Amino acid sequence: MLLKANGRQPLSRVLGWEPIRISARLKRAIWSSFAALPCGVIATVLSDSTVLFNAFGYVFAPGTMLAIRVVRIEESHRGIGVFLDILHWYGRAMSFALLVNTIFYALFIFGVASIVSGLKEKEQASPELLV
Repeated sequence: MLLKANGRQPLSRVLGWEPIRISARLKRAIWSSFAALPCGVIATVLSDSTVLFNAFGYVFAPGTMLAIRVVRIEESHRGIGVFLDILHWYGRAMSFALLVNTIFYALFIFGVASIVSGLKEKEQASPELLV
């Protein structure tokens, strides 16, 4: 029996708690969601800039095109209200675009990571079949 320096046992051993086991698929999902956030931000920023062509930006940021089609402009006011309404619409559209781009990249990264881990498992299971 392992004892610590003060003569006590760890609480997990006394209570019989097992450490939480996280499956490899859940780990891939967590890491892909963390990695997708900066990818979604970069894609949204690049698609909103005038540096890229529209078609090129829409390929890497489908949320921007979808946001322009889905988020509707509300009826505007007169005077300064028109400017504020445009800012409100732009903020809603870019928020929607960021959300869609982040989900797109999370699914893309998860799919690529799943394919790579599946290939690694096949390679480890049968190394003699690979030429």
